[in-house]
Amino acid sequence: MISQGGPSLAQFVTFGPLHQPSKTSTEDIAVLARLTNSSSLPFWDDFSKGIQTNKWDAKGASYTETIGNKAPSIGMVLFNGVDEAGKSYSLQEKDQGEGDYLSSIPIDLSGIPASQQSSVYLSFFWQAGGKAEVPDSNDRLSIQILSPDNTWLTVWEKRGGPTLDRTRFFQESLLIRPEWQHANFQFRFFSNGRQSGPFDSWLLDYVYLNSKRSSSDLTYPDRALTQGTTVRLGDFGAYPWELLQKNQKGKWSTAKSEFQNLENRFKAMEYSVTLRDSIGVNLLPINSTTPFNPVPNALERRTIVSRTFTEVPIPSKPGVVNFEIALVTGDGLLTAINGNDTTRYAQVDFRDNDKVSTRFALRDYFAYDQGVADYTAGINQRSGQLAVKYTTPEAVFLKGISIDFANARQLNQVLDLVVWSALDKKPLYSKEVVILAKGPGQEIHYFALEEAIPVSGTYYVGFTQFTNDFLQVGLDKSTNFGDRIFYNVGGGWVQNTEVSGSLLIRPHVSLTGKSTGSIEPTTSLRIYPNPTVNEVQVEGEFSSLRVVDTFGREVFPTRVPSAKGETLNFKDQNPGLYLIYVQGNSGPQSYRILVKK
Repeated sequence: MISQGGPSLAQFVTFGPLHQPSKTSTEDIAVLARLTNSSSLPFWDDFSKGIQTNKWDAKGASYTETIGNKAPSIGMVLFNGVDEAGKSYSLQEKDQGEGDYLSSIPIDLSGIPASQQSSVYLSFFWQAGGKAEVPDSNDRLSIQILSPDNTWLTVWEKRGGPTLDRTRFFQESLLIRPEWQHANFQFRFFSNGRQSGPFDSWLLDYVYLNSKRSSSDLTYPDRALTQGTTVRLGDFGAYPWELLQKNQKGKWSTAKSEFQNLENRFKAMEYSVTLRDSIGVNLLPINSTTPFNPVPNALERRTIVSRTFTEVPIPSKPGVVNFEIALVTGDGLLTAINGNDTTRYAQVDFRDNDKVSTRFALRDYFAYDQGVADYTAGINQRSGQLAVKYTTPEAVFLKGISIDFANARQLNQVLDLVVWSALDKKPLYSKEVVILAKGPGQEIHYFALEEAIPVSGTYYVGFTQFTNDFLQVGLDKSTNFGDRIFYNVGGGWVQNTEVSGSLLIRPHVSLTGKSTGSIEPTTSLRIYPNPTVNEVQVEGEFSSLRVVDTFGREVFPTRVPSAKGETLNFKDQNPGLYLIYVQGNSGPQSYRILVKK
């Protein structure tokens, strides 16, 4: 029996948001050259490159692209009640106190001319809750500055409450008084609220500190993309490579994103949409320098929609393709004109937010999600069952199921992996499995079936649990296929209507049924220790490796092969921050390493 709902003591509910690590960007060398510590004005960050360690010291604050609503630019910072590892600050449900911190690097304000000291302003955008929980009225987001006598002074705070608009980012402008200006000036944001989990959430974006400003200086010569690219093949955000030949034509959606003009004047612009392979090679130009018509108005927010396309070139082997949307805006570095002289500030590049790229997996699985869980969901019933409905366009063999069990406290739990042709029939397959720790670089738990199961048309994959605790499964709220989720907590099968999003439960299939392994990608690169004195271990598979300093210059530490990769020896290099630029099996990645002497 399948029903559409009904009350029960057991529940199917959402948890989160999940703590996300800072984004690992794949900047080119020109971008890497700007990564010097900015110890003087101007200071700017829109978080489109993640939480960068050359600008911030983060304690618990995490990076997100999805939790905020109508952000000023792509990427923002999330504050709530969990630490860097995603663990609650307190195990006591009612405990209140300080949560996450985001502190700027020291900034030298001692040399500002007296005539400009009353024109130093700090501006930023904030939002209460977003898609997460709105802070209560006794919760707050605060700003402190480090005074000349080395004490932290609270200079701004915002209280929570049910009347706050969770759909809007508000911009604030704060005068940095002359008496606060000194050689080691710092400012920090921190949250205060419930410490027992990812509740009472605040979001921060687009921070700018500079002189020669006023309280009304709240627009910027910047056109910013505000969200990632969305594209689907039918219902799916990932698709089996073997099925692409016969089943892609006419089923692709358009590629979509959004931008906002952050300047108080209209601006003629163009955009491009390109399909690239995992190393950046152009596979299909979908839109090429297409002008916006009409021209975007001052402060306008607008959706970008690509032209339609019926199919994409099929890669020679399973892998990942990237749908990239790029703005052509004329944006550039922040400039200041003094008489006949023009100064350009490399640390403020308004082009940083002009490009977004979204991975689309063409491997061996179907997925409704877009690859990242920003929440979790689960049921709390012993012998309860959770299932996701899939439909295959042709007969295949089911060889495995991947499930994102996102809560580390669920390790070593036993459950039954289950496959159904219909929920009112006996399962096609049921097997007891254990939730083990993920291997190095493993993004999602993969459970191979002992034998390949032939399926066609509609089928269901999921599990039966043996605990009354919630088994938390990753949930992507950026795509909503909640109607494909079904659960049974003792009163028969119920089609989900309460939880919005897509569960990270994926069927892995093949046409032959002979393969038993998963080709789910892993980011199986480990680079450690960090910081280091001399040696850095690089473990995992990679095709190329480069090291650059903070000026963008390539350096050449001694490289010695090791059993698991390579050892880099920085003995003959100067202390400081270096970037290791690696072409791995899941695409290009960059890692920051601090070398100490």
